[in-house]
Order: sequence, then structure tokens, then C-alpha cells
Amino acid sequence: MRALIIGASLAVGLVMGPGPGLAQAAKVSQPGRYQGYAEPTYDGVERSAFYVPMRDGTRLAVDLFRPARDGVVAAEQLPVIWMHTPYNRRTYAGGATVDRYPGYAGQLVKYGYNVAIADFRGLYASFGTNQAYNRGEWVNAAQMDAYDITEWLAAQPWSSGKVGMWGCSATGGSQMQAATTRPPSLKAIIPMSAEFDAYPFGVLGGVASSRPIAAPNPIGADPNADRDRTAAPVDGPEGEALLAQAIAEHAGNVESPGVLPFRDSRSEPLGETWWVKSSPSTYLAELKASGVGVYAVANWDEAGTRHGSFFTFANLGGDQAKLLVGPATHCAWSAVREQTGFELVTEELRFFDHWLKGVENGVMDEPAVTYFTYNAPDGEQWRTAATWPLESEVRTPFYLAEAALTQAPGAAGVDRSGFSAPVTRISTTIAAPEGGLAYDTAPLSADLEVTGHPVVQLWLATEAGDVDVLARLEDVAPDGRARSYQMVGQLRASHRRLAQAPYDHLGLPWRTFAAADAAPMPVGEAQELVFDMLPMSYIFKAGHRVRLTLSFSDPLGHQAEGLSAVVRRGGDTASALILPVIPAR
Repeated sequence: MRALIIGASLAVGLVMGPGPGLAQAAKVSQPGRYQGYAEPTYDGVERSAFYVPMRDGTRLAVDLFRPARDGVVAAEQLPVIWMHTPYNRRTYAGGATVDRYPGYAGQLVKYGYNVAIADFRGLYASFGTNQAYNRGEWVNAAQMDAYDITEWLAAQPWSSGKVGMWGCSATGGSQMQAATTRPPSLKAIIPMSAEFDAYPFGVLGGVASSRPIAAPNPIGADPNADRDRTAAPVDGPEGEALLAQAIAEHAGNVESPGVLPFRDSRSEPLGETWWVKSSPSTYLAELKASGVGVYAVANWDEAGTRHGSFFTFANLGGDQAKLLVGPATHCAWSAVREQTGFELVTEELRFFDHWLKGVENGVMDEPAVTYFTYNAPDGEQWRTAATWPLESEVRTPFYLAEAALTQAPGAAGVDRSGFSAPVTRISTTIAAPEGGLAYDTAPLSADLEVTGHPVVQLWLATEAGDVDVLARLEDVAPDGRARSYQMVGQLRASHRRLAQAPYDHLGLPWRTFAAADAAPMPVGEAQELVFDMLPMSYIFKAGHRVRLTLSFSDPLGHQAEGLSAVVRRGGDTASALILPVIPAR
């Protein structure tokens, strides 16, 4: 049964057009604003649900949303935007996935787009078995599912033959995976908060857990059963029976790839070098050759999911890729709209209009980077740049001194810290432990803008054999109150050996994280640890102080033995924080 829903989805903020009888609006196309190029010409949506067969015969469940006008489904051949999801194609966060999942593609239907959502192989209503849950598209037969769905959608009579993809987090990663297979009809993707190199995404700084890798926010003790209970059948009298058959096949699912502490760790359940297999960077040549337009998107207040978008942009280049970074937490673009008025759907419409409809709206001619800066003056928070990092950045060292950060190295000294509890990572955030060593600048005499990737150069000694280091930045107001977001970086000391990056790593320190390159810390002997922090854009106001806090935990479990971490500063072992300072505008 097809569902015809009369009445368009919520209006797209900042997308404006003339009302009936009004003169044509002046054309405007710039980040966050789109006027005179696209009109909401449809007032309804038809939803249908069906199975699409893959090349091996496995059937995946798909919901399709087609635009309608006055109760009649569009007869025109229109582009298709679809999402490949492990999170239920029908419902999300108490509503319809098409409208509630970040990206909110249901709002694009009225502008003349077909929108589709497919359940991953082996999940919800799709047949087959799934391996590694929300990264399962990378392995075995599932590797070509996105290719097959894309080409099926392109070949339908209601399709223009041009296809795009949308989604955030795992569904951002599924877009990157789709592009690596180079479907001819895939023209544009908007991967939000998606990895480029999966190892630092999953194991930031080599700080690996001894537990099997688990999906974020696990559903329950029996994830398969919990997912299956909420699966939506396809249309037709056999829908429920087909759903039962699909669910029976899910018994063969492999939930986790296992314990994978090193980049070259082999997943026993999957028989794959998992981090390599599931990294878009492994397929960089294919991504470049695909010609797919990529709008990489991230939020500042998220952890490991943040950095992938920057490296995706750096390695694909401005002719093929754009970069958008907003405030708020992981995928929280509804909060961005509420806080700043910037509407993500406007950017989606501009991008897809260009790549899927051929609209000459200048979206690929304007500066390629749009980003939000915390504490910028009103009207200047949203900024654009041609490159990332910014051409104007000045790499500025702040040296560790006694409880201070100074712009000249001081006398030699040491600071000793006990070990805290291991850092807690909750999905896409890192909860910093209490305590550690704090280093403050003097009150700033003028505003200090930090936009880019800070780097920590740390001379460290320990008797523990290994140590996990977490660095975090805070803005300390004159009254002592501290403010931050996920302004963090971390490194397991046994992974301190640097190497040449196999892709453009923006000149930042890179390491293999291979088992053979890991080395214990020599007892009591200072070693230099160099690691980057997550990118940021923040203005520390005059009168405030910049605080660097270093906290340490012992991955080998020696906390109870009275061991410690010793930071050396000044002299020949001058530890420093290198900030990407942007000169006053």
C-alpha cells in the first residue's frame, strides 16, 4: 500500500522564494542563504516500501518518498537522494527517519527530489546477515550494496538518473563507502561527521580499549532482537511474512569485529584487517577518480567523529569537495539552526541543485570552507575560507613553565602527576578526568583567535611502561570559571614513533599505530611525544586565560602502585603547546 501524505514537510529555513503573484526574487546563493533558484513546487509526498534485490539475490528494504502536487504523484523524472542506514529506515528519535534523522532530507521532496532510505543488509527489514553492525557495509557481499541500490534507483522511470546521498555519523560513513565503489550514477554526497581514516576515529590517539569494539549507544543485551522488534515491513499483503523471513536470517549476524588495539589488528570474526578495510583513505584513488561531489560536514563539539571531514576535504580538493563546520554536538544541526539561524537543509539544497540538477548557483565557485567561530562578534561567527588550514594561521608556541604557559622557554624543571582513571569515551565525546597538570597563560592583553589544529610537544617520563596522555584546552574567565567544548587530543605513549602519512595529513604528526611500531616507555627516561589536538575555531577574549590541562592514565593497570608521569619543561626538553593563531582581522 502506498501512503500519500498531503502537505509538505517543515519549511526550509532561509530558503526563500516569491509568493504567488509576486515578482521573481533576486537570486542569492551563499552559505546559509538560497533565494531565487529553487521553489517548493510540490505540496505532498507519496511513501512506498519495497525490496530491491542485490547482485547476489539478497533483498534490502527501501522506503521511497516521491513528491506530489494536488494529490497526484509527480510525473517528471527527478533526481534521487538516498540514505543507507543501520538505524531503521522508518523511524528515528520518535518520528519519521526521513524527517528526523540529521540531514532532514524529507524537506527536499517539495523542491523536486525523490528521497529513499534503505536498511543495511541483515538489519531491520532487510534480508541477509550483517557483520560489524553500523560499519557492516565495508565487508563481504555488503561492499557492493550501495552501488547496486544507487544504480537501481537511477534506472527507475521516475528517476532522472542522477543520484545523491545524505546522512550523518554511520550514514555519513556509508556515503563514503558508496563513493569508493564508484557507481556511475552517484554524483554527490554530503557525509556528515564521517571518518576518513577509521583507526583514529575509532581509537583516538591509539588509546584502545581491551574490550571488543561496540556500536555507540548499544540498544540492549540482545541488539538483534531489539532492532528486529522495531523493523517496518514493506508494503503489500506479504509484507509481514517477508519481514519474518528476513528476521530469521539475522541470527547469523556478527555484532562486533572484536578487540582491535592496533591499526593492523586482524578481526578474527571477520577475517579482515578491520581498520584498513573500513577506512575511506584506503580507497583514496577510487574516491578521487569517482568525480563525486563531496560536502564534508562536522560539528566542533564532537570528538573522534570531528576530524574525518577535514582530511576528506584536504585529500579531495576544492574542485570536488567542500567543508562545513558548525557549533553544537555530534550531528546536532537542529541545535545549530536554533542557536545561530544557519540551516543545513539550505546547504543540501544548494549542493544537490548544482550536482544533480545542473543549476548554476555558484556553490562550487565560492570559498570552499564555511565554519563557525566561537566568541566572534555578532554577524561574524560564520566565516568562509578558500583553504584549510587558513592561509593566515601563524603556528605559535606556548611553552610549559611552572603552572604557566609562556611564549619563551624557561628554565628546566619537572612536574609530576599521579594517574587518573582511564579516559571515558561515550560514543562521540571524551569525558576528561578530574585532576592532572594545569598550565595557564597570563591574562590576555588582546583577543586571541585559535583556528586550526593545535599540536602538543611533550617531554614525558614514567616508570609505568606506558601512559595515556589527554590534553584539553579551556577558556578561563577572570572570575575563574572555565569553558570548553571537545577541545582535546590524546596519545598512548607506546605509539609515539612518527612516520610518513600515506595521504595529505595537513602536515600534522602521523603514526602507523601498527603493532610492530609500538614500544614501551623506557623506565624513567624522558621521551618526546608529539600529537595534534582536534581542530577548533575559538576566540579567547582579552582578560581571559588559555589553560592547557594534561591528565594521565595507565593502560597497563599500575595505578595502585604509586607510579607517576613526569613532564619535563624548559632547557633541552622544552615541552610546548603549538597554537594556530590567526592574526587580528
